[in-house]
Amino acid sequence: MLTLLIMGGCLISASYSTHILYFNMAQTGSLSSLMVVTAVGLILPSVLYATFTSVDLEDQVLSFSRGTSAVLLVLYVGYLYFQLGTHKHLFQQEPNSPQEGESDQDENEQKPDLSKTVLTLIAAGISIILCSHFFLASVPATSATTGISKTFIATILIPITSNCPEGVAVIAASFGGGDVNFAISVIVSSILQIGLFAISFLVMLGWLIGVPMTLFFETFHTLALFFAILVVNQVLKDAKYTYLHGSMLVGLYVLFPSVLRGLPVTDILA
Repeated sequence: MLTLLIMGGCLISASYSTHILYFNMAQTGSLSSLMVVTAVGLILPSVLYATFTSVDLEDQVLSFSRGTSAVLLVLYVGYLYFQLGTHKHLFQQEPNSPQEGESDQDENEQKPDLSKTVLTLIAAGISIILCSHFFLASVPATSATTGISKTFIATILIPITSNCPEGVAVIAASFGGGDVNFAISVIVSSILQIGLFAISFLVMLGWLIGVPMTLFFETFHTLALFFAILVVNQVLKDAKYTYLHGSMLVGLYVLFPSVLRGLPVTDILA
């Protein structure tokens, strides 16, 4: 759902002083279609549960989730090959000025230390894992102390705090008619990394270590994902946008906290 807020902010910052701006359809069209396929794969198990309420579908949903995860991982590999290989020119940010282009060229000439880079990534990964563990472990106590529902914390507060740097960066990049296509590719790519790789990888890892994990999510989260992807995909399909499109995305995002804030502390995540 945070995609609505960040993308809406990008569209507003890019087009508030202009009439109509256009997306690069070669880029956004492929990303939006893949985003819809990802959403369908994640939503189908919840649809099965909702449709056949009187039938025990745990084994079927588990098998379906594993098969779907395998397909999504293959799609993720194809997406990486598309983005980093055959069509990487579609995802490269164009320099705003000759000086910026010269600066980028100078930076590319300086070869980074591979061992130092790998160690930095490993240290950052371990730090993130530890912070996430303690952060999530504190959610029940935080919910009980503040009276804020766990769903609100998990759906609104945690995504905002974890994605704030990326959100500010892409909104700043699109400010005043900047490279909004690059900003959109970053936003949608984040969705695809989570939907195609992270969730699917966890399901397959659970299968490997003998822990049954499925793609079944609570009804509210499923509907929220569906509506968010539907609206974002529709905006991208129009291939043109104004600040009004961004305002609509931000407005839709605001609706979710207003609903979740009123949930009791003991809610669907309890």
